[in-house]
Amino acid sequence: MTRRRITLALFLAILAGGVYELCYDAPKGPRTLKAFDPDRTADLEVDMWRVYYAQKNIQLFTDLATMLHEQNRYPWAKAGVAAYHLARAASAFSASHTGYELLLPDLEAAYATAKDWTHADFDPAAVARAELAWWVARRIPARSSPEQVGGLIADENALLYGVPRDRVLPASILRARAGRLRDDGGEDADWTAVSDLLHESYRQLHDAVSR
Repeated sequence: MTRRRITLALFLAILAGGVYELCYDAPKGPRTLKAFDPDRTADLEVDMWRVYYAQKNIQLFTDLATMLHEQNRYPWAKAGVAAYHLARAASAFSASHTGYELLLPDLEAAYATAKDWTHADFDPAAVARAELAWWVARRIPARSSPEQVGGLIADENALLYGVPRDRVLPASILRARAGRLRDDGGEDADWTAVSDLLHESYRQLHDAVSR
């Protein structure tokens, strides 16, 4: 075999390996949304919140893709596509105050990916509507208390994980309290306290959905 053919063969082997890792190689573990690492998820969410409010959309996409790859065990390519839909929905929501229903196709696409990958039986459209409902509620003073927003987050969690709503309500309210603390503090938010609430929220959520 000539040197040129050897070089080409090595290049094709490396390329094939890269394509496999990108499109097919997923982290080891069960294909379920319930087997997440609560502390790692909380760390990633804290960072996502910070870059979202700083309008750093590229970093938001990177964090989302990392979370989906690690916690949902998606191959990187699948994580990238789902993260694109979620980041685009979040960015559009940040820039809009009407026409929120236009965000639903991106949210539904991301949750359809989760359903297909995990072989779950939730309705992606229903989960997308539930998520958008609590996003919007946080902007409406009469509906933005942690208890009200937490109840809407619990609606989504109950649909997504297939568990009774009351089981995930305490964790959902903690997440809403973290969001309120961030909103009240604005640029000077106490991110340590926000992080503590999110860590406890995801620990309680993990316990609730793992029963």
